[in-house]
Amino acid sequence: MKNLFYLLSLFLIAFACVYRQPEKQEIRFISEAVKEAKVANKLLIIEFWAPECGPCIRLKHDIFENEKNSEFLNKNFVLVKVSPADSVYKPLWKLYNLEYQSTVIFFDMNGNEIDRTVSYDGYTDTYLKFMKEVSEGVNLYSVVFSTYNKDTINVNSNYVLAKKLMFRYQVTDAINHFNKVLLYDRDNKFRHNPECRFRIAEGELMLSGDVRKMQEYVKRYLNKDYVPKAYEYLIGDLINKNDQISCISLCEEAVNKYPDSYEILNKYAWAICAFRMKADYGKALDMVQKSISINPGRAGTYSTEAWIHFEMGDKEKAIQLQNKAIELYPHASYIADLEKFKAE
Repeated sequence: MKNLFYLLSLFLIAFACVYRQPEKQEIRFISEAVKEAKVANKLLIIEFWAPECGPCIRLKHDIFENEKNSEFLNKNFVLVKVSPADSVYKPLWKLYNLEYQSTVIFFDMNGNEIDRTVSYDGYTDTYLKFMKEVSEGVNLYSVVFSTYNKDTINVNSNYVLAKKLMFRYQVTDAINHFNKVLLYDRDNKFRHNPECRFRIAEGELMLSGDVRKMQEYVKRYLNKDYVPKAYEYLIGDLINKNDQISCISLCEEAVNKYPDSYEILNKYAWAICAFRMKADYGKALDMVQKSISINPGRAGTYSTEAWIHFEMGDKEKAIQLQNKAIELYPHASYIADLEKFKAE
């Protein structure tokens, strides 16, 4: 009887092995990545990117392949990149319920997701601070959300959660919590209100293109951390609407308030070029060169100057500056502009 039981057990084990479903490739991929990170005693990062994705290129340049960050990244993380060219891309996209390219997911050493970001707005210091907190296990999404649930009317809990949601591109939810900060701290005791109002205006612009709150913001505040960026958004909107008179008037207002803002100087110069105001090209060059002297690491400013030189007939200078822009940020639009300069 014992022999019969033993033979039956062997048969069932063999049967199970033959008919066991093969492990899904996305699960196998994650398991191998987690194992690699665990052996290295590091956290795992999986970045979903695509070559045509602007935020992906900026993340690559500013964060993941920037020599300044290499020591910190190598010490704390194993980075795995997945693109649409990889067979595992679509299964992973479905597994993690993704909606956007440039999603970056952070895992602990057991393969549990501990945080994520979606898109990248170019604020390098803010992103690196976020990564440092992840590496230290501080302000993780689950903790932030749990803290908020314990006291939903707490000002700081709403503020921290709102900023975390913006990182995750959950813009509507973020706006809701920024509004709660304004509601529960009407006297601005915690000094979050100027940023909250800016983020609400920014969020509504991202979601619907509505600039009214951004217009209200530049009239109400003089905060140098956010108002120049607000002007940059508004000037860009008027350029897109081909409203030259309103745009140049707003540029003058902005530059008079913030003469040393690299955002405003560059945007004003670009407006002059976009509207082909040839008589003002010299003024545009002065502004864009001043912008570069203030912030020499911004690719778009070199591209602005390249276009001004191109419009002025200096093709060689335009190509030189556009190459500089591509060196800083190899976006497809800059590369296309360079080809246009060469073809003319």
